[in-house]
Amino acid sequence: MSLLTSLLRMRAAATGNVQHASRLRHHHLSDQPLMLITLKRTGPPARPLAVMLGTDPYHPQLLVAPPSGSIAPMLAALADTAIAYIEACRQHSQHLPATPSKPARQRYTDAPQIFVPNPQTVKYLQLLGDDLRFRRVDDRTPGSRSIQRLGHWLTYLTDRSDNPGSAALIPMTGLLGMHWITGQSPSEDEDLPTLLAWIDPPRHSASGRDAADKAADLAAYTSAGPATDATLDNYQLAPLFHEYARSRGPERTRILQELNSLLATRMQPTWDLMWHAYTLLQALPEAKGTARRWDHERTAFTDECTYLAQDGRPQPAREQAVATALRLARMEQSATAFATERAADDTFVRAELRTTGEAFGGPVTTIEPQRTLSGPTGRTQWRPRFTLSTTDPVLMEPGQLMACHTHRNARYKICGITPADCDTLVELEITAGMGTVARPNHAVLPEPGTFLVFTLAPDHHRMPEFPARDQTPWTHGGPPADHRDHGDEDQSEDEQ
Repeated sequence: MSLLTSLLRMRAAATGNVQHASRLRHHHLSDQPLMLITLKRTGPPARPLAVMLGTDPYHPQLLVAPPSGSIAPMLAALADTAIAYIEACRQHSQHLPATPSKPARQRYTDAPQIFVPNPQTVKYLQLLGDDLRFRRVDDRTPGSRSIQRLGHWLTYLTDRSDNPGSAALIPMTGLLGMHWITGQSPSEDEDLPTLLAWIDPPRHSASGRDAADKAADLAAYTSAGPATDATLDNYQLAPLFHEYARSRGPERTRILQELNSLLATRMQPTWDLMWHAYTLLQALPEAKGTARRWDHERTAFTDECTYLAQDGRPQPAREQAVATALRLARMEQSATAFATERAADDTFVRAELRTTGEAFGGPVTTIEPQRTLSGPTGRTQWRPRFTLSTTDPVLMEPGQLMACHTHRNARYKICGITPADCDTLVELEITAGMGTVARPNHAVLPEPGTFLVFTLAPDHHRMPEFPARDQTPWTHGGPPADHRDHGDEDQSEDEQ
């Protein structure tokens, strides 16, 4: 937790009102997202109890697993709804022209976006995907193929949620926490009712804290999942399950109707809160870098659909070393790009980076606009310099490349750091984005007195080259170890 976040949390606790952590939304919001709330049974980790989902805030679909027996019909219904939503995103595509690094290709104009209440639901969907994608497909069993395909998509979506900036599968509490800071602990912020009470308290509430206290008192009557609370388990679900086990025929139908009514009553408040949170997030202006990240999301979705059409084998239960290294490299690349774009777009993010020493800001004091130097080949290069005065702690060293929110493509190298009485003078040289001596780009030159904030320049991270499988040691997922040299064996037979 940064110094600024701690300050905002203390201010929220003192005033009883939520504090803004950002006034821009850094995630794309689909016009028709799929809301998904799950409850799981105690016992097997991947056995669902109930699922409420849909794209219409007024008509959710509730799927309930029977207390005993097969849950395949419930899973088949869940698969049909989820896959139908995903297939609807494939209705239209666009042509992308060839680039120096990529050939011409098609890309879908939309991608699925699923909201869940909290990070715990994402973990549960990952377990459910691991279980379903390895199920045997039997054409004589209705829904078995769609259940396996649901497992594949759940694995894809939960994997995408590990990438910072991805908008495929979003826990609602995490997205709200990016924009508002409450006066409660971070673990309490994972409770959707109390978090929303802080952010948007009812009109009759004295403060967000008072509204959150009332929401906490009503927590026993709502279920955000995926785990159920002990009161619901012991005093309502357990008697119905026991009664279902002893009953037969029409009596079981009545018990199932009672179970459906009970779970609908528990899940409906969370469903309404999910759509309310979505409306609050929609009201925030979208950051500039969001469009690029959504383009990348659509590219990833298109590639996954192509993989399913061409190969379609499920992801292995255990990743090999090269696959794990590749996935981690992609996550690091996504994290770097997301952090850089947020800093360029959002003044709140830049302020937070200044408290952690990853950025500094201040007015420009002097500038050398005509400065040139001779390059390695003897060619004259335009390298203007300027000095900035800052009261922020400057933890960087000379030679560090910096970026500025005013010109994203420009790069600035720290040439000198001179501590003064009340501030620090930082001399910077423009090394990229300023054009040439013949065709200079004077727009990157700041005016004296202009207040600028500089952040660490992103590493232009190139994906490392990983070895092919036949070049990977067997200890890291390559071909099995061959303990016998068949060539030597053939040679010894010839000698005999």
